Amino acid sequence: MATRPRPTTPATGHGHWREQPYEDSGPRSGPPDALILDIGGDIGALIIYAEEACLGSEIDLTPVGAPRSHHLHTMVRRRRATNKDVIAGLYPELREGTYIVWGLEDSGPLGEVTITGGQVSEFHAGNCRL
Repeated sequence: MATRPRPTTPATGHGHWREQPYEDSGPRSGPPDALILDIGGDIGALIIYAEEACLGSEIDLTPVGAPRSHHLHTMVRRRRATNKDVIAGLYPELREGTYIVWGLEDSGPLGEVTITGGQVSEFHAGNCRL
């Protein structure tokens, strides 16, 4: 469920690594993206829809009652649906239960979502901030 790390380069003169800015090279036309979900039994999936301002950001998710430090995360990307682009993050495999969706920049929880085995749940995160 982890996203691929963004490319890094050495920071000038310090020997530390820094993250490269996110580039939105996602689809703008063509066939829909092929996404594989591993759902069934007590495993469901979650799509988090967001605004364009969230592109390249990671959205955290924790089971209710777990500390935020025990989060799962996914990157918000531009994805091609049947006839349009959507801005979304995808969790393709989640154990059923209730989860907290966290906003960006420690803005706190955006809300809760319930995952049901064998189903795809949706959450609308807006600008990913409170």
